[in-house]
Amino acid sequence: MSVGVTLLSLSLSFTAAAQKQATPPPAGASPTTAPSAPPPSASTPAPTTDSPTPPPGGEPAPLAASPLLNDQPPAEPPPPVTYDEPPPPPPPEPEQADDGGGRRSAGPFARGSVRLSILLGTGYTPTENYLILGGGVGYYLLDGLELGVDYEAWILAEPVMHRLSPGLKYVFHMVPVIKPYIGGFYRHTFVNDRDDYDYLGGRLGIYYVPKGGGVYVGGGAVYEHLLDCTDNAFVDCDSVYPEIFVGVSF
Repeated sequence: MSVGVTLLSLSLSFTAAAQKQATPPPAGASPTTAPSAPPPSASTPAPTTDSPTPPPGGEPAPLAASPLLNDQPPAEPPPPVTYDEPPPPPPPEPEQADDGGGRRSAGPFARGSVRLSILLGTGYTPTENYLILGGGVGYYLLDGLELGVDYEAWILAEPVMHRLSPGLKYVFHMVPVIKPYIGGFYRHTFVNDRDDYDYLGGRLGIYYVPKGGGVYVGGGAVYEHLLDCTDNAFVDCDSVYPEIFVGVSF
């Protein structure tokens, strides 16, 4: 800023000196003193430094480009950063109920299962001892509910007897491993050379079905009552005896 002001002052003083030499005063006239340049006013504002002062005789400096006058559109902001989240884990599979080793929750007592049994035992009357051979078949109408029929042949004594016993039995299949059962039956006994007998009875017991095994065992007690029983009956009016099962599940 101080250099610019000094150059401007020197230029004005040099122009006034050239005019004195070019025009001499007339003869006889008193020399006239050239008016001096008025001193700079104190109120004249000093030049600012916002823009440089152009040199004498030169073109003004170009203005700096303003970002507001730029015709190009402003740059788009960068897209937001996204993070791909991993997919949620699959829901856990429902736990299967303990089926005691069966292929379904009811195991060998499931709906649609078929029971085939073979019977071997001994029996007695007030006067005779018998060997009992037999078998049975059953069908599970519902899980645990069996409709079946059993046959027994009482042999090796007199009179020979044949017993046919249809009945219902329910196994509490939802109980793990140790499964109670309860049932009822009707029994008709064919007696050679004697009148036939009719019974009503019930059974109560448990099955042991090991986990993962195809073989199960069971046992319980059977009660039967002779209908139209008389004092001179060939057999007892009421009887209680045990029963034992061994089963194989396919």
